[in-house]
Amino acid sequence: MNARFVPALLLTCLLLAGCHHDPAALPPTPSTHDEAAAANALFLNQKTFDPWLLTNTASNSPVAFYKSDGEHSFLLASNGIITQTFQAGIYIDGQLAAGVPNPLSAQGSEGRHIQRLNMRNGTLETNPTVFLGEIYPKPMRPATDWPLLWKTSDIEITGDPEAQQVTHANLFYLLSSTYPGSDHSIPPMGLSSTIYGGHIFWDAEIFMLPALIVQHPEYAKPIIDYRFKLLGQAKKNAAAHGFAGAEYPWESADTGKEMVGAEFAKERHITADVGWAAWQYYLWTGDKAYLKKEGWPLLQATAQYWVSRVSRSADGRYHIKGVLGPDETAGVVDDDAWTMGIVSANLTAATAAASLMADTDPETTRWAEIASKLVLPSDKSHQFPAENAKPMTERFAAKQADALLLCYPLNRVSDPAVMGPMLDFYSTHTIKNGPAMTASMESIIAARLGRGQSSLDLFHDSYRPFMRGPWDAFAEKRTSNRVYFCTGMGGCLQSVLYGFAGLNFSAKGARVAGELFADPHLPPGWTGLTVKGVKYHGKTYDVAITAGSKVAVTAL
Repeated sequence: MNARFVPALLLTCLLLAGCHHDPAALPPTPSTHDEAAAANALFLNQKTFDPWLLTNTASNSPVAFYKSDGEHSFLLASNGIITQTFQAGIYIDGQLAAGVPNPLSAQGSEGRHIQRLNMRNGTLETNPTVFLGEIYPKPMRPATDWPLLWKTSDIEITGDPEAQQVTHANLFYLLSSTYPGSDHSIPPMGLSSTIYGGHIFWDAEIFMLPALIVQHPEYAKPIIDYRFKLLGQAKKNAAAHGFAGAEYPWESADTGKEMVGAEFAKERHITADVGWAAWQYYLWTGDKAYLKKEGWPLLQATAQYWVSRVSRSADGRYHIKGVLGPDETAGVVDDDAWTMGIVSANLTAATAAASLMADTDPETTRWAEIASKLVLPSDKSHQFPAENAKPMTERFAAKQADALLLCYPLNRVSDPAVMGPMLDFYSTHTIKNGPAMTASMESIIAARLGRGQSSLDLFHDSYRPFMRGPWDAFAEKRTSNRVYFCTGMGGCLQSVLYGFAGLNFSAKGARVAGELFADPHLPPGWTGLTVKGVKYHGKTYDVAITAGSKVAVTAL
């Protein structure tokens, strides 16, 4: 970042620079239109703007820090406390509307040229929301109280300092990529770069949300809020393709339209991924107000999509044809395993949500029927689910886990007699330079099978080839230094939370609270694992696991 020392005079001008101060943050400062315009002109003539480092000639004076997102800015003292907050000035026909919080409410402003000062780079920009007749202030992201966060919601590992350091790094970077109250989801590289154009994929719903929701549901909710915000466009997407309900794009930006072409636009499991994530948020929080406002509309619309998308064969079974699965190297296929599994989960969740919402629409009765009759491709020679309708051979090689995801996170396959052979086959038939998340999911399955050393080895493989020093930055690939890959971080954290700690839902044998339980499988060398600040249905718990899988729960 660029830094620049400026004299006290410029600081004074900066604070007057066409800004409407927040009355709650600053006392009113009388100024005339001419004074504000002059100060603003000085601000606009500067060459660099963000961040400002402000000081004066006195060596004992505190250093303040100026930060801006363009529309808002604030000054921080040397201890990080926000001392002053400002909102950018508004211009009508090139003239600064000084002292008017919302100039659009002024008589005679209709049809005039409205601009807003960009407080980050000093330019005057047209704000589309202004032409809608309103200004929507965007509050600055609240500063995270990291000492408090670590104190109340840490993951503590004893016996493995390396795993502890990596887990802390992954938590830090993932939490830094979102914040409570946002309605933006998390792109694969977080906020660190424009790789993939900052687009949103299934990465957020399947790999990041489960890692966040255990301790930080308020940080996970923006993932759902983003999809809910774009539900209207998703319905337009479905209608454009001749389907009912809502169809989410494989690559999504701020418009909610599909941002990728070719066969990748056929990666339709994303719509079910959204529905599944919406239901997971409800299961963890038990928030019926959320379910009514956001969860149910998302589940209803995605279920309606699949009812119109499936095809019925003569035997009464349902198929989903012409889709691309997570194993993208397989190309466009019929009855992709993950797609079939996640669609079934989507429809089942929508059925449960309809019951909770007392929705008696006859169409909801079809959801459970279709969910139960969706074809799950099977490989007769191996007696376990196949990746898709194509015959599998020993030459089969997947890009990343697909059918194996039926074991986790879907928990569709839970019989060890089936899970074991599936893990053995698919782990040896997946390319060795694929995404980190495959090893993360395999580690969880191995842990649940009681394969301690294997689960630890797979856990190591989920991060060791991807870590870049000196700050444990997670790279997207083994062969590149493109960091920070939040998808891989989320998968790695899931290995700890759902594999080694064994957090899960169950109607019986609850060892934490309600239907949430811990079935831990500590790997070799780990003498303890504590998950602090587990939030479930509005209550908070610390779950401490020691060698021998002994679980102690503390309600906070």
